[in-house]
Amino acid sequence: MVLFSKFRPLLQTVFKPTQQIQTIVKRWSSERRMRMMISEFNERKFFDLFHYYFLIGLVPTFCVVFYANVFVGQATLSEIPEDYEPRHWEYYKHPLRRFMAQYVVQPFDERYEISLHAIYTNVMRDQLKALERKVRRLEHARGDNKGWFYRPQVDGLHELEQKKAAERSEGYSAMLAPRELPPPRSWPVAPKTD
Repeated sequence: MVLFSKFRPLLQTVFKPTQQIQTIVKRWSSERRMRMMISEFNERKFFDLFHYYFLIGLVPTFCVVFYANVFVGQATLSEIPEDYEPRHWEYYKHPLRRFMAQYVVQPFDERYEISLHAIYTNVMRDQLKALERKVRRLEHARGDNKGWFYRPQVDGLHELEQKKAAERSEGYSAMLAPRELPPPRSWPVAPKTD
């Protein structure tokens, strides 16, 4: 009987779980409760990334612009020597615009040549298509064809295929043609005994 009395609290939790849990909640909790709040993870992540890219991108850019405006300054006009032709980036006044024109942006002349090349390739493609249409039209009108189904012969097998074609044209094949039998062998003759 003593053994059963030791298991009485355990048995009470098995048979009456709701009452036992309520007592545990009353015993371990206080009046303070956890308030439900909206997560701040996205806000913090946004501001962390904003701060990171601000320091990585905007601060160095601001430093470069400040240095170019304060210490380098804008270009001034001066006389050009007789045999000197200015480069395309030397026409800009601000040092950052000169840098961009020299290393980043394509010059106007180069862009113009690229567009002329694109126009030229389109014109040549159109001319080739027109020529191909003319060839097909003339083939159809004259009943001529270009021989689209010609297959070149391989050198090693060319003679064999010519031989087979000649045999086929004669009406029989080399495999089915009767073969000449070799002359009959003579049987060894027994030696004569005298």
